[in-house]
Amino acid sequence: MFKFNQKKLKLTLLSVCASFLMSSVAVAEDDDDENNIVAGIISAPVVMNGLVANEPTEFNLIFNAEGVGLKRALDPNVFGYQIPMDGRMEIELSEEFKRNTRINAETGLSEPVPINPNANIILTTGPQNPIIFAAGDTVAKGNWSVSDDGANLITITPNGGTGANGLENARANEIGMKVVHIRPNPRTVEGMPYINGDVGEEGEVEIRIYDAADRLIAEGEAEFDFAARVGRQIHITNDGLRTTPGSSPDVETIELIDFQRVLPGTSLTNTTKTAPFSAGYPYAPRFIIFEALDPTVRGQFTDASFIPQAGIAGISYEIHPTKPWRAKLIEINSVGQQKTVGSIVMKGPDKHSRGEILPSVGSTSLDGNGSRFSVPVKVGNKPGRYTVTVRFHGGGKATTTIYAVN
Repeated sequence: MFKFNQKKLKLTLLSVCASFLMSSVAVAEDDDDENNIVAGIISAPVVMNGLVANEPTEFNLIFNAEGVGLKRALDPNVFGYQIPMDGRMEIELSEEFKRNTRINAETGLSEPVPINPNANIILTTGPQNPIIFAAGDTVAKGNWSVSDDGANLITITPNGGTGANGLENARANEIGMKVVHIRPNPRTVEGMPYINGDVGEEGEVEIRIYDAADRLIAEGEAEFDFAARVGRQIHITNDGLRTTPGSSPDVETIELIDFQRVLPGTSLTNTTKTAPFSAGYPYAPRFIIFEALDPTVRGQFTDASFIPQAGIAGISYEIHPTKPWRAKLIEINSVGQQKTVGSIVMKGPDKHSRGEILPSVGSTSLDGNGSRFSVPVKVGNKPGRYTVTVRFHGGGKATTTIYAVN
C-alpha cells in the first residue's frame, strides 16, 4: 500500500452522519466502496448557498482522513492526504455543474471563467487553515499549481516536495489535505467558474490522486441533490480570530477552534483575537450564521449570491434552568421582543458528564460576511469527547468537538 507521510492509508469509508459538524445543507453519502477517500461534500462554511440549485458553486469536499469519517475528519491529530512529488490530483465535477463563461475584453470571444489557485480553488487542513499555492518557507505554503480542461476537470500539481510529500511545509506534511474548497472569487459573476445544477438534479464530484509514474493510488467520489432552498445556516468558524494573512511567517500550523483538547473541568471562554493564536486557547466554540436565501432570487446572481452575505442580528440564547447543557436559541428584535429560533445542546462522554453552557457574551450583530456567534462552555470532569451543537429550526446545524484529556 502506498504511504503518505509514512502513515498507512486507511481507506475504509464509515457511514456518513447526516448531522455533519459544519452544515446540514447537503451531505454526500457513499457506503458502497470501502476505498472511497471522500467522506462527504458540504456547502462551504463561508456562505449559505454553496449547494443551492442554480446558485454559484461553493462547496467543501472533505477527505476521509485515515478512514475516521466525518465526525473526526478535520481533527488535526488525524492525518489527511498528500500528493506525491511529480504526481497530481484530479477533481472532476459532473456535467450538472455548468461551467460559466465570460467575454475576453481583448479578443471579444467567450471563454471559460479561469480557475486560479487560492481564488477559485483552495486546499486546507480545516476551516480557514489553507495550504497556500505559493512557494516559500512558512508552515502554510504548499507550492502547487492548478490547471483545467476548460470544462469540469481540475488538476492540482505539486511544484516541488520530496517523495510521497509533493506539497511542501508543515501543514501539508504534518496534518495533510483535509478539504478541497471550490468557490467564486472575485465574488462576482465574472469570477464564478461553476453554477450549480437545477433543482433535483444530482451533482457528483470525483477525486483521483496519481503518483509520479501515473499510477492511480487513491480515489473517491460523492453525490448529492441540489437543494431548492435552505433555511438559515450555521457553520463552525475561526473567522476573526485566526492569523492573517495566511502567508505570514507568523502563522501557526494549527489555528483551529474545533477539536480543542483541554483538561477535564475546563471553561472555554476566550472570544478575542490573540497573538499567537495558540496563546488564546481555550477558545469558546465559535460559529458563523447566515440569513436564509430568498428563493425568489435564486439563480439571478444578485449581490445576495456572493460574499458578503447577510448575517442575523440579535441571536443569543437562554440556558435551561435545570439542565445547563441545553439552551434555547433566541432572536431579539429592535424593541426587545424575542422568539425561539433553534436550540443548543452540549453532550459529553455519558449522561453524568455532559458539560454546561455558560452565559452568553452578547447577541449577534451584522458585521461583514454573516454574523459571528460564540457559545462559552465548560466541559465536565470526565475525560472524553464533548460536543456543542447549534441548530436553527427549519435550517442548518453545526457541531464543534472538544476533547477533555488528563
